[in-house]
Amino acid sequence: MKLFTSLTSPYGRKCRLVAHVANVMDRVDVVDVNYKADEYVRVNPLKKVPALERDDGSVLIDSAVISAYLASLGDEAKVYPKGDGRWQSMSLEALGDGMTDAGVLIFVEKKRDAEKCSDAWIAQQTGKINAGLDAINAQASGFKGRTDIGVLSVAASVGWLEFRSVVPGIRDGRPHLAAWMDEISQQGFMKDTAPPPGA
Repeated sequence: MKLFTSLTSPYGRKCRLVAHVANVMDRVDVVDVNYKADEYVRVNPLKKVPALERDDGSVLIDSAVISAYLASLGDEAKVYPKGDGRWQSMSLEALGDGMTDAGVLIFVEKKRDAEKCSDAWIAQQTGKINAGLDAINAQASGFKGRTDIGVLSVAASVGWLEFRSVVPGIRDGRPHLAAWMDEISQQGFMKDTAPPPGA
């Protein structure tokens, strides 16, 4: 299988985290792709990453779909809990992805010419991220030792928000989030999927 992604993409990182946790990383060839290139449209018409080309040549898009597929090939229970825990974990995944979505909107907005950049738009997205981080801080003391899709999504999101300095001081006043991020960042699957130095 080929996972087309950027090595700095938080969505792609989430998929790679899943592959590591589900013990299928040895089956995944990570392709660091220029997703803006015209030829990438044959892989994903939306020209977004990640995209997964399966062994039969078919392609899956969207990090939630790809994560579910990769987990299904290996130790799925490590990523998707049974029973009601599955829905709680997937809801947490949506929260993590939603914070990333808002962060990407800020990141792109700040690349515009200063006179076209909307402070109100940035403030709106920042508010979403801070509300999400507060909600995560309220439950992060229960994250220790977990490897499910919810915490993997949050780890990828918070890691990227800090990597890109999208919202400053996101750990300030959030001790449970800070402690959990310190702990999970030491895990092999986090170190193995971190953005390359100088990226």
